[in-house]
Amino acid sequence: MKHFRIIAIALLLLAIITLPVVAGGAGESAKDEDIVTLRFWGGVPPEAGPQASVDLFNEQYADKGIRVEYERFVNDDTGNLKLETNLLSGDGVDLYMTYTTDILAKRAEGNMALDLSELIERDGFDLTQYGGSLMESYYINGKPYCVPTKLDQYGIVLNKDMFDAAGIPIPTEWTFDEFREVAKKLTHGEGQDKVYGMFWNSQQDLTYILSYLVAQTNGGDPMYLSETESAFTDPVVLAAVELIYNMMNVDGSSPTHADSVTQKLSQEGVFLAGKSAMTIGPWMVRSIKDLDNYPHDFVTAFAPYPVYAEGQRNFTQGGYGDMLCINPKSEHIEEAWEFIKWYATEGMLPVVEGGRVPCFNTYDPAEVTAAFLKGGEELLDSETTMTVLINPADNYAAPSITNHSAEIKRVFTEEMETILLGDETPAEGMAKAKERADAILQQ
Repeated sequence: MKHFRIIAIALLLLAIITLPVVAGGAGESAKDEDIVTLRFWGGVPPEAGPQASVDLFNEQYADKGIRVEYERFVNDDTGNLKLETNLLSGDGVDLYMTYTTDILAKRAEGNMALDLSELIERDGFDLTQYGGSLMESYYINGKPYCVPTKLDQYGIVLNKDMFDAAGIPIPTEWTFDEFREVAKKLTHGEGQDKVYGMFWNSQQDLTYILSYLVAQTNGGDPMYLSETESAFTDPVVLAAVELIYNMMNVDGSSPTHADSVTQKLSQEGVFLAGKSAMTIGPWMVRSIKDLDNYPHDFVTAFAPYPVYAEGQRNFTQGGYGDMLCINPKSEHIEEAWEFIKWYATEGMLPVVEGGRVPCFNTYDPAEVTAAFLKGGEELLDSETTMTVLINPADNYAAPSITNHSAEIKRVFTEEMETILLGDETPAEGMAKAKERADAILQQ
């Protein structure tokens, strides 16, 4: 009898000890169910910084009931179509990155981006106090549909070792003609051993010509003379087109557009392989630091883009980018807004390591520079990194016209390809581009 009494007491004690554990487990489960999970889509590979930013947010907001999951989409036509399909269906996307103003306008006008006016006013989150009046250049029809987060300040990427060996100083100012001559001097070899002076990366995008070469002289709307007239026969536009045509097809100082497309060339496969002395844009900083996949031992430096003629640098190429938007169909708009404010003001240091510089003035410039150079101290020239990519300017070529921009870009790209393939001269191709574009703008 005593034996049974001991067993009964033991079972009772076990039950008493177990109850709080079970109750605690139920409480934790309920707490987990209260967590809001945001689906955040962006075009940058997660390992290049976005995942680290998201992890940092999740750590800091663990007790506030918000969690973010990052999903990468490829920032091309197919990837953007996938994103927009999900936005329109209301499924799978709470907030996302937009990378160009023409696509931003399309999404704002197509009910794919939330008007942030009320949230900004309610919280006193005046964008101009963080990024100046340039922020207003990213409003659509006078309203903010995004929060720009990144300083888009680019330049020519160059192999400093090749410049030093050729006795050519890193340029701080140069014209189209001077740039062309430098590219010719740096070109040598034949066949598989050939090293080009320049790689234009034309297989990825032909509108770089406008964004980076023309805008510095003509301003932030290089495709337009007005809302109803294109600028494709403007002397600066024509000179930029002729520059690239001549470098590819006359001088042989750059791979041709046909070779870039058919051989599926890339900046990493050409520039980081030591097959060109220069290339078009520094969004490849994360690849420069990735010696496992792109082994090299030369120093990369940066120079401003060349301009049409001496004294014609009227604007600084650049502005703001990485525009964070909220899906109007999201069930978690407040939480998405909370993440956007955090990311823009304090959450970007992990992506700086991948080459993305914050545009908000809430960051310490020394911290930004250190993060940008981290992992590439021996591979990146610190002086030109600072002067070309990080130090902000006060005269950016900001866009103001988005009228039929996707269609106008398509016209330019089609005629540009025809020119580069040798089927028409630059003057003929740009005349056709203007005729076609003006017809669209005047509909």
